[in-house]
Amino acid sequence: MLLADKRIELDPRPAPRRLAPVEVVMIGHCPSVDGNAEWKRLARDAAVLAEIASLGFTAEVTRLRALDDGTSEAAPGDGALQALYRLPIPIHSLGYFQALFPQAFDTDGDYRSALAGRAAWLPAAVQDFFAGSETGFRDTRTLWIIRVPESEGVRAFLPQPDAKLIEPSQLGAFERALLVARAGIIALPDLERLLVPPALPDIPRVRLENPDPVFLPCGTEIDDTHRERRHSNEMPAASASLPALDIVPPIVRALARLRPDMQCLLALPFDLRPRDELPAPSREFLDHIAQIAGHAGSEAGGGEAVTPYIELAEKLRHLQLVWPYLRGAEQSLGSPCGLIAGMQARVAQRHGAWRSIAGRPLPGVSLPWPPVTQQQATALREAPGVTVLLQRAGTLQVDDEALCAPCLPAADLRRMRATSRALEHWRSAEVMRFMGWVRRELQALGEQLVFDVDPHDPRPELALRSFFGRLHDAGALRGARPEDAYRIRQLPDAESTIGFEIEIAPAYPIDRLRITFLHDRHAGAADARIEAIDG
Repeated sequence: MLLADKRIELDPRPAPRRLAPVEVVMIGHCPSVDGNAEWKRLARDAAVLAEIASLGFTAEVTRLRALDDGTSEAAPGDGALQALYRLPIPIHSLGYFQALFPQAFDTDGDYRSALAGRAAWLPAAVQDFFAGSETGFRDTRTLWIIRVPESEGVRAFLPQPDAKLIEPSQLGAFERALLVARAGIIALPDLERLLVPPALPDIPRVRLENPDPVFLPCGTEIDDTHRERRHSNEMPAASASLPALDIVPPIVRALARLRPDMQCLLALPFDLRPRDELPAPSREFLDHIAQIAGHAGSEAGGGEAVTPYIELAEKLRHLQLVWPYLRGAEQSLGSPCGLIAGMQARVAQRHGAWRSIAGRPLPGVSLPWPPVTQQQATALREAPGVTVLLQRAGTLQVDDEALCAPCLPAADLRRMRATSRALEHWRSAEVMRFMGWVRRELQALGEQLVFDVDPHDPRPELALRSFFGRLHDAGALRGARPEDAYRIRQLPDAESTIGFEIEIAPAYPIDRLRITFLHDRHAGAADARIEAIDG
């Protein structure tokens, strides 16, 4: 971006590496006229390339540097790399995103629909993520961007079955998002855009007869937004949306198997044939979710489920559904997940990963569309469990962070004999985020101790007490004294393994959590398992 007579040039640079409690990954489209990106800009940012290489993309980083300094000529297979496809890129500001993809906001995408428009949703989601950044406050939020080709359609966003995080270069975009160690949230804004039926109309127009052709001076505006379109081929043809069976199971299975500490934000798709004047959530999608989540409830109550969905019931806790979408006076329809993910990361940074964003004013001027009443929000929150955006007192805010399924295994709920009221607390997204954050922090602690600890070294227990002591001081754990908030007991010695059983009392109206922390010196790995216990 140039100013005045081009003697002043703004050149956004990435900030130094700063750790955020909860990092976010977004996968989407960045349209451009020629399909390229400013890859040379990325090739000269040593700090960003170091972060990308730490995920296992050393070969891609080396190739970018070689192409930039001229030590190697471009080969036919370098086109995707120069377009920055499927390469996780950390950004800390909207300006840096615009520097890498300068045409993303002004170029139309390949997919067009009457309701969703022509523009990609990822750029607007990035803008929403960084919206309302406060001056004078050190913002350490980190957003990872993964660009995918538009030609691959919906399949570019979905995980591959039975994929393993061993060879990063062989993974798809979704699995590459799981390589970010500190990431706790993943969003797919352009997947939501592709799921909008192309012929789904906007606010219904008044149907009037076509006027007789008359002579009008050049430049006369004749589209009064109420006339019936003269040619039926001006609107895209109707087509069936991707069924929920092809979207939800792959996502929740991949997260449960590869990253049990992460959640996926996903806006509910529209109904292809709404019964009311305004678009509504897909009834087929809601029925599919409710059918799966119903088995989670039956398991908690001791019933038996005899359908193929039983293995998906507990995995639904990795999916946070959102409704409705966002729309502004000068902005077409857009995904709400960028704004929600940005607020979740901000609240985690300022107040802790155990805090909810419900009831907090969201930045920006966009409004929820279609509008939702409090009665509709309550119904969606209770069944199947949706996070709903509402406008209250002139501000946009989240009604409640609800999940479709409890964030604990059904066996724990049965053993606790959880009541329906207790189940509501376990269906809170902030509880799931807190549990995922604790898991990531303990795993990082174990990786730090893997090379210099023996089974009788007191440092692991001291580090654990220091970690949970800081949680108690920050208000994440209830109890007047630290010994009332957590208990740490070392498990009997095993060969090359250090194990601790930790009980904590979170600052929620729930019982206690038992954390089993295992550190295997020979395997070079650490593991944290979380389960509920009776109060």
